[in-house]
Amino acid sequence: MAQDAPKAVKIQGCTSKYELINGTYERVPSDHNGKAAFVSRMDHGGTNCYIFHTGKARWVISKRIDDGQRCYAFRKDEPAVANPSLCQGPWVTAAEDGSWSPDSNISCALVPGTNDMFVKMRLSLEKEMTDLGLVETTSLKQLWRRLDVNGNNVVSLAEVDKMVVELTDGGTWPSWLNNKEALMRAFTNAKGGTDGGNDDYIEKCEFHDLLLNIFWFNKLWKVFDDIDEDDDRRIDLREFQQGMHKLGLQLPHEEARKTFNEIDSDRGGKVLFIEFCAYIRKRVNPDDNVAFDTHVVSHQKAGATLRKKHGDAHSRAHFVQKKTMSQFDDVEAVVKKIITENDQVKLRTMWQHLDFNGNGEVSLAEIDKFVIEQFPLLNHKPALMRAYKKTLADSGKKDWVEKHEFKSLLGNLFYFNKLFWLFDEADQDGASDRRMNFQEFKWCLSNSGVKMAEPRAQQEFNKIDANRGGLILFDEFCLWFTKKECPQAMKTLAGPSEMM
Repeated sequence: MAQDAPKAVKIQGCTSKYELINGTYERVPSDHNGKAAFVSRMDHGGTNCYIFHTGKARWVISKRIDDGQRCYAFRKDEPAVANPSLCQGPWVTAAEDGSWSPDSNISCALVPGTNDMFVKMRLSLEKEMTDLGLVETTSLKQLWRRLDVNGNNVVSLAEVDKMVVELTDGGTWPSWLNNKEALMRAFTNAKGGTDGGNDDYIEKCEFHDLLLNIFWFNKLWKVFDDIDEDDDRRIDLREFQQGMHKLGLQLPHEEARKTFNEIDSDRGGKVLFIEFCAYIRKRVNPDDNVAFDTHVVSHQKAGATLRKKHGDAHSRAHFVQKKTMSQFDDVEAVVKKIITENDQVKLRTMWQHLDFNGNGEVSLAEIDKFVIEQFPLLNHKPALMRAYKKTLADSGKKDWVEKHEFKSLLGNLFYFNKLFWLFDEADQDGASDRRMNFQEFKWCLSNSGVKMAEPRAQQEFNKIDANRGGLILFDEFCLWFTKKECPQAMKTLAGPSEMM
């Protein structure tokens, strides 16, 4: 190891499309090609960066160590030095037309390393992923082929979830990597990266970022879950203060309260996992773009990149467009007719399309594929997950939906997607945060055919809003709705109640 290798370097001044290279890079534990190597603090909006020496004549900033296809910038190693900050020449970056040119505005300076526990946690990911064979290009290609079974170079959340379940159940990956909340954050973060598009899918070029994010957010979830003593998936001030103490972060009472209030962005008195993740991002990367923490991507923009890259035929299969009530009315008529008339010909045809391998049971990934191809209007991931869980809960199953449960699944798919659409439409304050206040709750009830006086509506809202934060989440709304307003509301929304 080079004796004068710094613990960290800082890149600044890049204003091109590769501005993601700006930031602080911590020293990784081992050398690469005989010289120091560095990794960006997590996580530049989903895309990771490394600085390393090629072993010949350049220092490179790239997506992965030794990844020549995703090189964002390079600097000639002149004179031959132990770290890139000592080089005399400029950094060279790619222009919009693909040509390479020097950028004298980019600076590279030595900075002190950090002892922050979350930065150390970030650095530990490299070894864990290497031990599992998730760094080498050959292993990544093999895993991608396993994930992208239809070879269209994009994968959905359900397909990723299926892969994680199989790898953890089989003992290939540790069981702590199978957490749905962390997986959702990992998927959202990775698909917002620089190389791919802000769409509903992970592209092949985003796969390494996805794997890194899966490890990162599952690590954060373990910390979050340890702090959350009563397991309500929310952290209150007392839990936060005690949790920081357990983590070795000694915060005086007033400082802890101030920090907690900064994390608790909606002032609800509870910190959600997504808010905790945003806090860690700011702590690890204080200069990073906080806009990357927005977890709701506009459906209107979702297909832009796919259409540009793959053409209209591809985008028609994957783009989630703006929904309208009339569209749901049309699909509702189709779903009701099939269910109420027990149309065996159509049900059998649809099931055969869904259960393409003919084993009599289907996974979440297969259901996701079926919805995309047969009912693109119903392609809302939170609603898909809720429909899948409801069908399994009603049958007492754990992981698979069987043939005799198909009608129930079909009804649930429509029902929860319409609920999600109403919930999203009720977000009248423009925040698009998938949280609903009382006024939006009343609007949603009215438009879903539920007649309820305001005092009772307030009483029911308070039951859902257990922490009195004034906001409820989609999952909480669904749980309440299915218990309190079904099956009566289902007669309006999705046909006969017995199907649910």
